[in-house]
Parts: sequence; structure tokens; C-alpha cells
Amino acid sequence: MTVLTEQPCLWPRVAMVVIATGILLLDQVTPSGVAIPLLYAALVPIALWSHHDSDLLLAAITCTGLTGLGFALSPPDPAMRVALANRAIAVMAIWAVTGLALRRRRREKTGELLTHLDELLQACLTTEEACEAIRRVGPRLFPAELGSLWAIRQPHKTVEPIAQWPTANPGVREFATTACYALRSSRTYFVEDMQVGPLCNHLATPMPASYLCIPLITRGEATGLFHLSHPAGRFPAKIDQKLAAAAAARIALAMANLRLREELYTLSVRDLITGLFNRRYMEESLEREVHRAARHQRKVGVIVLDLDGLQYLNQRFGRESGDAWLREAGRTLQQAVRGSDIVSRSGAEAFTIIMPDTTSAGTLQRADQLRAGLKELMAQHQAAPSGAFHCSLGLSLFPDHGSSGQAVLRAAEAASKRAKSGGGDRMLIGESGEERPRPIG
Repeated sequence: MTVLTEQPCLWPRVAMVVIATGILLLDQVTPSGVAIPLLYAALVPIALWSHHDSDLLLAAITCTGLTGLGFALSPPDPAMRVALANRAIAVMAIWAVTGLALRRRRREKTGELLTHLDELLQACLTTEEACEAIRRVGPRLFPAELGSLWAIRQPHKTVEPIAQWPTANPGVREFATTACYALRSSRTYFVEDMQVGPLCNHLATPMPASYLCIPLITRGEATGLFHLSHPAGRFPAKIDQKLAAAAAARIALAMANLRLREELYTLSVRDLITGLFNRRYMEESLEREVHRAARHQRKVGVIVLDLDGLQYLNQRFGRESGDAWLREAGRTLQQAVRGSDIVSRSGAEAFTIIMPDTTSAGTLQRADQLRAGLKELMAQHQAAPSGAFHCSLGLSLFPDHGSSGQAVLRAAEAASKRAKSGGGDRMLIGESGEERPRPIG
């Protein structure tokens, strides 16, 4: 990864002072106007070596100062005046070369910063990490501007800030997409003169001297906004539109990739109907919690909850009614457990609850609460006659019913099946879920 740390170095500046002093003495011995170009030719490599723009400016200022000093100390002789005129021409050329060198250094620096931003964004795993990377690199890319990154929240079409620099602006919390001309037209909107042209309605007070809005487009649709504003009275007064467009393009691509990655991850671990975790995530989480409990000598409770009556709903009223009831049951279970518990849909009619750091009594009490909550939900459901819905629960505990997550889960599932086959509406504690050796032959 590109490292962009610039540590101050004293040696280039000391060398510049020593060379300037020597050239000044040489200028007094041979006042022909050649000393100033020689001085600049010696100072520029040192200034470039230091990697600080201030040192390059210092070299040009030093040459200019020595020219003025030489003019003041020189006798009023026509030959000397010609030499001083040559020095003045050399100084003007020096400032022209300095400007070109500064612009080239700025391009190189911004190129390195954009590459650094690319590397950081590619290494991010979440949108929050990407926003933090943008907050860190943004002030270095645009040191004279205030910047912010906004995301469009669907379906209300509101725009909310997700990254701001150098400090958060408390004046604007959110705004509608219609308040920004860039989002309206899906094109960059730049206002250089605040007295000319219409202004966006999302600008904060005090009003900036100029501002730039760039929509972040993903698959033909605006998903966010990149905003730069130049405070009044700050130098330089012109926003670099090309640099802003390059940064916005990288940010839009990175945000789109992260959003797609998050959506794919959500699809891989979430149940599409209930929004709860799926069986794959549940099994991975159970193994992780079992290993943690084994290290700290704690217990992990597992509750497998099997619903009866879902097939009746699907056949009588359609799958939409059954899916709606599943969502209600999932919300009821999620609201009835602790924040550290994991609720998942582990089967067509089954839910599994993992309870880290619990006890046998705590697991029994939680299972009884879940059973009572689902009974109340079933009683309120008007789509089926009384008695059509039942709830069967199977309980197990690590390490009491197994030395692995799979063994404990098998014990709870077997207990749930026994409770269901015995008429339902019961709660049973599982037996050991360890695999027993099978006889050969």
C-alpha cells in the first residue's frame, strides 16, 4: 500500500542557507549577474529532495531577496545596472520555473493521494470503513475546501451525510433529492459565482464562495452525492473540478462494490421471508459460541421451536398468508430474546435460538416465555380456527448434551421432533446428541 507520510527534514533547509550565503559572497566578488541562476540551480534540487512545497517557494524567495540586496549594495554604475537587469530577468524566469515545478508536484501528489484512496477503499470491508478512509484522505486532496459525502436513502428519497471533513456540519442533517440540482439532472453542478445562477437548497450557512456537487451514479441510478464547498475568503478560490470528478468516480465505484458485497452477504446469511439469520449462519455461530464457552467454562443453550399450522395456512389462504404469519412469529421471537442471543429460521416451520452464557434454568425460562409469546400471537391470528396452531419446543445445553455445536443442535432438534410427534404444544429437553458408533456387518 502506498505510504504518504511526509516527515519534516532539517538538512535540506540547512544546506539551502549555506549555499545561499556562499553565493551571496560570490556575487559580491563577481557581480556579473550569474550568481543568481547558479544559486537557483543549486537550491532547486535540494528543495525538490525535501518534498515540501514551502522549500521550493523558499528557494525562489531567497533568490528574489538576494537580487534586491545586490541592487541595494551595488554602486550606481551603468555596467552594474546591466548586471542587475540580468539578475531581474533571471528572477522572473526562476518564478516561472517555480510555478511549473509546483504544479507538477501538485499533480504527482494528487495522483499519489488518489492511488492511496483507491488502495484504502479496496481494502475496506464495510461502508463505515470506507467513509472513515474518505474522511482521512479528503482533507489532503482538497485542503482548501470543505467536503462531504451523502447517501440517498430509499424509498423516501432523502439524502443523509455519511462522511464530512474537516468537521461535521451541524447545520444540515438531511434534505430531499429535489433540493440539489446535480441530483435532479444527474450531472455535475458547479457554482463559481454565488451571485449568478440558481443555488441548491441544501447549502449550509454561512454561504460558501463557490461549491461543487457531483452525483454518484451506480448502474444508471444516483445513489449518493459528493459535495465540495469553498469558504469565503480562503485561498485559492477555485475548486479543482477534474480532481473532484476523479475522486468522485473512485468513491462511487467503491461504494457500489461495497453495497453489492453487503447485499450478497446479507442474502447468504439471512432468510428472505423473515429477515432472520438462516441455518448456515446459525450453525457457524453455534460452533463459535461453543468454542468460546469451552474456553471460559460457560454454557450455551439451544432452543429449537417447531410450528404447527403453517401448512394449513398455505393450503387454505395461500403462501402469502403463511409467509406473513412467519414474519410475525420471527418478530415476536426476536423481541423476546436478549441482544446477545441469535434467532434464526432453521427450517420450513422451525426456528432455532442460540443463547450464549446461560444456565439450564435460564434456558427453560426463556423457552417458556417464547412459547407463551407465540401462543398469544396464535390466539390473535384470525386466519385459522382455534386449536389449528401448535408450538413444539426442544431444548439442549452445551456441554450437558454434547461436546460440539452439531451434537447439541441434534439433541434439541430430536427433542422438538418428539414433542411434535407426541401431539405438539409441548416442551421437551433433549438427550445427548453425540454420534454413537454403528455396528459393522
